[in-house]
Amino acid sequence: MADRGKKRAAAAGLALAGCMVAGMTFAGPAAAADVHIGFVTSLSGAGSLFAEAAVQGVQLAVDEINANGGVLGGKLTMEIVDDATDPTTTRQAWETLANHHVQAILSSEDSADRVAGLPVAERENIPVLYAVDYEGGGCSPVMYIDGEVPGMKIPAYISFLMDQAKGKKFFMLSTDYNWARTAFAVAKQEIEKQGGTVVGEEYTPFNTPDYTALISKVRSSGADVLLSGLAGGPDNVTFFKQARASGLKMTMGSLALDDTTLTAVGPAAKGVYMATSYFSSIDTPGNKKFLAALKAKFGDQTKQQGYLAEASYDALHLYAEALNKAGSADPAPVLKALSEVSFDGPRGVVAMNTDRHAPLPIYIAQATSKGTYDVVKSLGVQPVPKQCNPEPPFGMPK
Repeated sequence: MADRGKKRAAAAGLALAGCMVAGMTFAGPAAAADVHIGFVTSLSGAGSLFAEAAVQGVQLAVDEINANGGVLGGKLTMEIVDDATDPTTTRQAWETLANHHVQAILSSEDSADRVAGLPVAERENIPVLYAVDYEGGGCSPVMYIDGEVPGMKIPAYISFLMDQAKGKKFFMLSTDYNWARTAFAVAKQEIEKQGGTVVGEEYTPFNTPDYTALISKVRSSGADVLLSGLAGGPDNVTFFKQARASGLKMTMGSLALDDTTLTAVGPAAKGVYMATSYFSSIDTPGNKKFLAALKAKFGDQTKQQGYLAEASYDALHLYAEALNKAGSADPAPVLKALSEVSFDGPRGVVAMNTDRHAPLPIYIAQATSKGTYDVVKSLGVQPVPKQCNPEPPFGMPK
């Protein structure tokens, strides 16, 4: 597999027409000198609400990279594959990209899908950029992550919610999946550390149609704060609309209500807090430039950006920087270079380290009646708790 990167470089010369085939879209014909990458995201299924925004972000990044000189003397081209928010489909999608000899895979997926696909990239020694916040501990010789982990934001967020509620009793409600259980474990430890108590904890299946009984349970628990880990559009829309209709009034904080989902929920989520590394409303020069460029490219079709989408834009720019620094698309030098480059984008300067993660700014925002977020507090750039011990090598062992 030592020459796999060179084989992928040669195969990038395949003429890829601008069309859609079996769920894959192609960025256009790739010349022999071009670098061809794959982008896997959830264009269908539970993750589809934010995927279209992520696609727009990476399409903009491709344009910007190529307009600024491209990579390694050629163009960056991109192939987009739908994982259907399903691990079985995900494995097939990653296999398709490997068979198309992509030189890197950019993943904007949930953890179950990432876990399903990653062995394909490890087998083929394909660099992977995972561009979503997640539960932590993702340590692979081929993978970097530019999303936050729970330990970066939960301690300060718990303290903030206690101050807002003037109370320390928490009810925790989430969709039942790996990230939420890990994040809630961190949250419980922090609540207890800060003198609080967890008076209820519930996990529900994806696409739960009726939260009425759980809402009554929350109300009767005596909780001061509801901490939500509900993921995806359908569950957030259903829960918050039913909660508001029932008159549930308490301090509410979410760990997974991104801008795009909030837009879908609308006024029912008014007052809910959220903490993450990116909101479309953050007031930075880089974000203003990013949003203006999206509007110029997509016009009225521009999708709402959120933390589940924007990180893909940063990751693609970081990969391009790494390619040009390495002077090669071969996996080992590119993977090493990824720990040495930075990109000044919508979130500010993002730089991943040899621990394969990136310190990131963390913001707390509050939902408005218009289905948007107002940033109410900046926590500054937060370090990443150590994730990989030992730190992975740059590429799979030969």
